[in-house]
Amino acid sequence: MSVNDILIIAGFVFIIGLCIGSFLNVVILRALSNESIVFPPSKCPVCSNRLKWWHNIPVLSYILLRGKCGFCGCKISIQYPIVELVTGLLFTAVFLKYFVVALATSGVNLGTYFAILYSWIIISLLIVIAVTDIKEKVVFDAHTYTLIGMGLLLHILGTGYLIHYIAASTGSFHLSIAFLLNNPLTNSLAGIILGVIIMELLARSGYLFAGTRAFGEGDTYIAAGLGAIFGWQKILWALVLSIVIQVVITLPILLKKLYTNKDYKTFTALIGFFVYAILYYFLKDNSVFSILIIQLLSALILAGSGIYVCVRIIKSMRDGNHENMIYLPFGPAMAIAALLMTVI
Repeated sequence: MSVNDILIIAGFVFIIGLCIGSFLNVVILRALSNESIVFPPSKCPVCSNRLKWWHNIPVLSYILLRGKCGFCGCKISIQYPIVELVTGLLFTAVFLKYFVVALATSGVNLGTYFAILYSWIIISLLIVIAVTDIKEKVVFDAHTYTLIGMGLLLHILGTGYLIHYIAASTGSFHLSIAFLLNNPLTNSLAGIILGVIIMELLARSGYLFAGTRAFGEGDTYIAAGLGAIFGWQKILWALVLSIVIQVVITLPILLKKLYTNKDYKTFTALIGFFVYAILYYFLKDNSVFSILIIQLLSALILAGSGIYVCVRIIKSMRDGNHENMIYLPFGPAMAIAALLMTVI
């Protein structure tokens, strides 16, 4: 298969992603309005006129209509083309990731198509979760439960394939303690448990300082979903990356507010955590990190510093500075981290 052939297929995949992104917009908005995703047909949220088919062309309709309703002229949310474009780009990136690698190695097979389709489903769920959390700070159980279910399904199939491979290679399969502890399904279940424990510890630390949770319950379900997909080892990376992303998003404005409010302890702690996180990321492939105890200690130090920063921010809010703080949901940061891990 030539490069031109791959690019043509990638173009079709991008168009498919745009169309799926348009559908995801419907899922997002209907979930927030508690309506069916099937009925009623697409309509303007202001004038309630039923949209024509040419009003629903992904991205292109937004451009041609100049971001306004074709009936009443009200402004169309920029969310529509953004979700469509992001979905199209991510679908294309996943396709190229698996398809090109497969062509360069063992060749394209059924497993390649399964990996692509599975990744597309996970990407779609993460986009929906992130956008509902950004728009209304709401995470729906149906979306996170599906995320958890998809993670478990993948690893159930992986465990079944592993059993089949062992039986085919050795002529028989005997269940052992070693297999029970080291198989994809156990890894997934451990990831769910670890994700829940970490997020609940972070969330409940808020009761000690502000009398409320530091994170919503929806964030715990998202962490459980990521644990189900990535397993207990990669969920640590996902959560660390989520914290880094959250810090990067809020860091400039937050640092300015902390400095203006003369909260130098939180200011220093936040900079220290950010610097350590960068060093942790770039040094993780060093041979020293091959030692398990050093891996665990480094991760604990990073998690501890992150918790300390959260505690400092919560304490600042408790002391009456909450009107000067920034409120951003943590779910989107976790979704972005998972999207990066899925695509890269």
